Amino acid sequence: MWRSGVLLYPFLAVYVALAVVLFLPVTWIARTIRPIYWVARQGCRLGLGLAGVELKVCGLEYAFVHSRAIFVANHVSNLEPPALFAMLPRIAAIIKRELGLIPLLGYAMRLGGFISVDRKVRDSRRQALEQAALTLRRGISLLVFPEGTRNPGGSLLPFRPGPFQIAIAEGVPIVPVTVHGAARLMPKGAWFVRPGPMALVFHPPVQTDDLRAEDRNALMQRVRETMQAALDGPDPSQEAA
Repeated sequence: MWRSGVLLYPFLAVYVALAVVLFLPVTWIARTIRPIYWVARQGCRLGLGLAGVELKVCGLEYAFVHSRAIFVANHVSNLEPPALFAMLPRIAAIIKRELGLIPLLGYAMRLGGFISVDRKVRDSRRQALEQAALTLRRGISLLVFPEGTRNPGGSLLPFRPGPFQIAIAEGVPIVPVTVHGAARLMPKGAWFVRPGPMALVFHPPVQTDDLRAEDRNALMQRVRETMQAALDGPDPSQEAA
């Protein structure tokens, strides 16, 4: 626990401030997000290391099969976003509005094309899906947590259909990702991170080229079953290296 208060959070506060102040002008001058995006990925990796998280990755090659895809992952902890961001190719993510309001960090995420959803506004989710489709057309992949919120554990929550609807409409594959061990290290509601192993498992892409709008629910169910089967199986975060 001491790592969180003594190492992790002070590091993140200083790192984010310096990254934005030093690399934001470079991004403006070069007219590309790549410099600050690279710095953000390194920050995620360093932060996980300082917290004592031993990240194991399986099937990462599936993340690079296609130039654009929608990555869908289970969500039980605040550790999944930085772990996935550190490993995935260039992505944008759909995030809750509150994250976009964090000083400096929120601005950097908006600059990176991250899409915010205000759960209190009825039309916000539809607008977010429209922005997500435009993001894919720009050649940028998406990261989505289809359960819509953090799951305290056990079976996957019902999936929201939006990401699967977009995947079919844009003809991009779905790449299922299962996260193992994160709940042990940082349970929902906890502010501290326990040192230990967690694993990211990338599964083979699910193609959508030949699917139509009416196939959305079947696609969603197929992906959910793939992920649930992996979560019900052996925990790769506990396997010996």
